[in-house]
Amino acid sequence: MAASTWLTVVNVLLIVSLLYVYLRNMKQVRSGFTLGLVIFAGLFLAQYLVSLYYFFTMMPFFVPEVEPFVLALTVLQLIGLSVLNWITWS
Repeated sequence: MAASTWLTVVNVLLIVSLLYVYLRNMKQVRSGFTLGLVIFAGLFLAQYLVSLYYFFTMMPFFVPEVEPFVLALTVLQLIGLSVLNWITWS
């Protein structure tokens, strides 16, 4: 669970970088699409912050059988956000 927690912190940083780009673009181009991207990133940021809260407060309640699945999902999310950041920043 410690690895999942640290990877979720990395995911939060990736989402913050996306949100920065999307907000910057929204100031330049006012459209429904850019607003949708800001909402998308904002909701993902909220989801990751709630996940972090649960990881820190409920870690003793996670059974060992669940931990590999939580880690696998977190790694998949990290890969997806990394690709999205790479596309967004290039």
